[in-house]
Amino acid sequence: MTSLLLEQKQSAIVLTLNRPDALNALSRELAETMSETIRSLASRADVRSIIITGQGKAFCAGIDLKERRQLPPEGKWEQSRALWRLCETIIASPKAVIAAINGWTLGGGFELALACDLRYAAEGAQFGWPEMTLGAYPGGGAAIMLPRLIGSARAKELFFTARNRIGCDKALAYGLLQDAVPQDELMAVALQCAHDIESTSPLGLAAVKESVNRGADLPWDEAVALDQALRRPLEGTSDYEEGIRAHFEKRRPIWTGK
Repeated sequence: MTSLLLEQKQSAIVLTLNRPDALNALSRELAETMSETIRSLASRADVRSIIITGQGKAFCAGIDLKERRQLPPEGKWEQSRALWRLCETIIASPKAVIAAINGWTLGGGFELALACDLRYAAEGAQFGWPEMTLGAYPGGGAAIMLPRLIGSARAKELFFTARNRIGCDKALAYGLLQDAVPQDELMAVALQCAHDIESTSPLGLAAVKESVNRGADLPWDEAVALDQALRRPLEGTSDYEEGIRAHFEKRRPIWTGK
């Protein structure tokens, strides 16, 4: 059975984790396959966004512990590094990456969702970090990503109370989600977001994503310099000229990514 399904929906690529019997746990192979797939989409002009979701009752239950228990310490580290590289690939992608969270989202699966730009969840989804009950802590970057998103105190609460799960209400209150919707509406909401993204400049989106991701943690002067370095080249692009022309002609721009 193919563990990663790929389907194109107009300008969006839907990546579905397809290991429902394992709650879509991330084996090293699956994490590496996802990284390679997302990198391969970076240069495709017909792809404006990537939607990640899961098959069955889980979005992703985290690292594959059945695989992990058979590995020596170095193998465990390499499995964790594969998850790290996946999260870094999502963050660095010039495409908008949307998590359509269909169910349980635990450990490395939570990190996978955090790495995405936008997160929509089905109303029954549950979130948690069980790693500290296993003698470790989240190994795919959560200790860095989560405090930047919700603050140190709330991040520590979720890490320290590892056996507790939070639902969508708390995830929304903490700013972890854009929205929570009925299960049968989840993909439609994610696809509508992807459709809205089509109206924006692909070059502009890639640049502002990098500015937000990198600039938020820089000193002000460095953040301004980065922002201007990313913004200024857009002035000379064909897409910028097309965007202004389309504005005055009252039509939708035709983006070329140039």
